[in-house]
Amino acid sequence: MAIAVLFGACHSKKDGEKKKFGSKQKDIIQLYNMADSIYYNEKRIDTAAFLRFIDKAVDFAKEYPKDEISPDMLYRAGIGAMTIAKVAETKAQRATYCKKAIAIFNQFQETYPDHENYKNCFYQRAVIYDDILGDYNSAEDQYREFINRYPNDPRTPELKEYIKMLGKSDEEIWEMISKS
Repeated sequence: MAIAVLFGACHSKKDGEKKKFGSKQKDIIQLYNMADSIYYNEKRIDTAAFLRFIDKAVDFAKEYPKDEISPDMLYRAGIGAMTIAKVAETKAQRATYCKKAIAIFNQFQETYPDHENYKNCFYQRAVIYDDILGDYNSAEDQYREFINRYPNDPRTPELKEYIKMLGKSDEEIWEMISKS
């Protein structure tokens, strides 16, 4: 799973002015950049680095929910938890990281109902249930929630078709396709 780098430097332009971030913001951005660069440069996931970022981002968003970096860092924390869940060595670890990601996406939606990534939280939870946990009923619930709330989203037509194949074997999918 690719996680895009948003911050190249610890500055933001707002209303034409350069704003310097405080030390807590810089720390979170540095933790994210470190975990992300290991992922991109070394093609490996440093679970400890991601966990440090995730914990700091979640705490920061709780303490400073109105800070300009809080929504993006919290959403990235959810993606980070999904990422480490995908590579977890044990089923218990996978479940723990999935639970953490789901809780983060729930927190995001409770805190930032007007943010552009609000709708993506439904989708990300569906992916967790579908791709990582294999809980196709819960995945379908999340996909349907997304479809019902966002019928005009470009992903909606594909998701409607995808739901028909959830939990099916390759043979069952092939049979469905050949009957069409």
